[in-house]
Amino acid sequence: MMDILREARMKIEAGEYVNRLEESVNRMDDLDWQEHFLEKTRGNALYQKFIREGLTADVSAVNVQADALGVIHDLVIEAATNIAVADDIIWKIDVTEPLRRFFLAVRGSVWRISEGPPIQSPERFTPVDITLEYEWGQDALFSQSYIEDMPLAVLQRAIADCGQLLEEQLTTDIIALYDAIAEADLAGGANVDVAASGTLTWADLVNAWTTLKTEGFTADAAIIHPNEIADLWNDDKFINAFYFGDKADVARGVLGETYLGFKIVETDLMVDASDLVYLVDLDKAAVCTMRRDITTQPYEEKLYQGAISTRRYGLGTLRTEAICRLDVTP
Repeated sequence: MMDILREARMKIEAGEYVNRLEESVNRMDDLDWQEHFLEKTRGNALYQKFIREGLTADVSAVNVQADALGVIHDLVIEAATNIAVADDIIWKIDVTEPLRRFFLAVRGSVWRISEGPPIQSPERFTPVDITLEYEWGQDALFSQSYIEDMPLAVLQRAIADCGQLLEEQLTTDIIALYDAIAEADLAGGANVDVAASGTLTWADLVNAWTTLKTEGFTADAAIIHPNEIADLWNDDKFINAFYFGDKADVARGVLGETYLGFKIVETDLMVDASDLVYLVDLDKAAVCTMRRDITTQPYEEKLYQGAISTRRYGLGTLRTEAICRLDVTP
C-alpha cells in the first residue's frame, strides 16, 4: 500500500498523475466534484494528514486537495481489484437509469412457404426488468486523536478494507442470486449430482458442461469453493485438461481455463454453499447493472472524520437455464 502512495507522489511531481476519482465523478449527474468532494476535503483531518505526510508538506499547493482525494480512492480500488472475481462470474454493465429492461428473444420456428406465415405471430421477445436494489457502504471514520496518533500505514490499511469489503459483498450477492434459482429452472431441470458423493472430479465438470450444451449454452466459468478445488488437483484428468494461460490470476482466485473453454474461478465466499459448483454461460445467464461503482469521498459524522466508500447496483437472472448447478454434497 505504501507503494501506491509513493508511486502516486512521483506521478504528481512529474505532472503525470491521473485522478480516476475526479474523472468518474465528472461523468455523474448527481455528484458535484467541487461541492461534494473538494470543499469537504479541506476540513477533513484524514485527508489533510495524507497531504502532509504522504504527498507534500505544502497543504496549499495547487491541486493537492484533489490529489489526496484521488490517492485515497486509489487505495480503495486497488484493494478491491486484488480480490475481485465479480467480473469473472457475471455479465456486468454500466447504467445511468434506475431500471434497465432486457428483451430476451423467444426462439421461433420455420413454416412452409406453401402455407405462408401464421396469421397470428407470437411475441418474439420477453422483457426482464432489473432494478437497483443493492446499495452498500463502508467507512474509514476515526476520532481526531486517532488520526493524529496513528501511523499513515495503519490508516491506509483501514481505508483499503473498504474496497475489499465492498468487493466481497458484490461477490456474495451474485452467489446468493445463483443459489436462489429453483432447481427446475436450471439447465437440465435439476441439480446435477456428482458421480461420487462428496468428491468433485473432471468427469463431473464435463457432465455439467454437456448439460449446458444440451440446453444450447456454452459454459464460460466454473465457480468453485476451495474445498472442491482441492479435489480437482488430485484428479489427473483435470490437470491434463487445465492450463493457466495469460489471463490466470491465482492471487484473485481466477486459476485459468480448461480446454473446454471455461475458466476456473475459486472463491471461499460460497461458505453457505460450499458443496455446490456452478457452470455459467456469462453472456446469457444473469446481469449486474452498475449504477455507481466504488466511489470514495470525505465524510464527517459528529466527532469522527474520514472517508466512506459506496456502491450501487442491480442484479437479476436472464436465462436461468444458462446455469448448471453441480451438487457435491457428501
